[in-house]
Amino acid sequence: MVNSTNQSWNLKAFLDSLIFELDKAQDTLSVKGLNRKLTYMVKDMNLELQLFPEFDGDTVRFTTAKPGDVGASKICFQLGSIRDTQIHEVTREPITRDDKALEDLNIPAPQQKELEKLGIKSAKDLERTIKDRNIDISKVTDKKVDYGNLADVLNQSRRLQFPPKVSQASLAQAQGKTVLTLQGENLALSQPFLSPTDANLATAQSLNDFPAAVLNDRPVQVLSASPTELQLAIDSDTLQGSSHRLQVALDPYAVFTMNLQP
Repeated sequence: MVNSTNQSWNLKAFLDSLIFELDKAQDTLSVKGLNRKLTYMVKDMNLELQLFPEFDGDTVRFTTAKPGDVGASKICFQLGSIRDTQIHEVTREPITRDDKALEDLNIPAPQQKELEKLGIKSAKDLERTIKDRNIDISKVTDKKVDYGNLADVLNQSRRLQFPPKVSQASLAQAQGKTVLTLQGENLALSQPFLSPTDANLATAQSLNDFPAAVLNDRPVQVLSASPTELQLAIDSDTLQGSSHRLQVALDPYAVFTMNLQP
């Protein structure tokens, strides 16, 4: 007869928890293998443990049975030999400095857990899965992951890899207008952003309102925008005074403020 205090659980959740822990151990070995050759001479070693398993629906924990305890479960491990080449053949590359781990992204913990179960550990993993392989994450996770939120997170992460840099600002007259030219790097990204509605790249329609600029709290016209140059049409009335505050939104993920002085 089943004890009424026992918690029921399904096999899929149990296996997900077990595989997740094994994946973390494999990631650790992949990094260790970069610094030290991994050669194990252990062969056919058997280990038998008497344990009390506890499963909370998400994580499996074990308590070692003490002498005299009854009702414990028996778990057997068999360890074999493995070489560093075998590990590198089946493990992913460690997360590099130009990438971001999932825990460093603004992803809710339950969604992060679902992604980790799929072997997705970083922003680049996520982008490759969604964009390059065109996989619908929502369907794979039974709609436990919101693709719109993931697209927004990926776009922010991508923009952080290419932050805007302004190296020079100059004023000139062109076709009867006062033109403010900003020169630098990554002012307008040439690569489109991910769409929040599907796994395809967004069209220009999603960026219709960008770039946008405000000088001294008054909107200014954007004449042209490229990765290295941004041209703004300035009303001469807004240039009165000795200091001017310029705010520019290059896209939904890159906004900067400058103080301009003649």
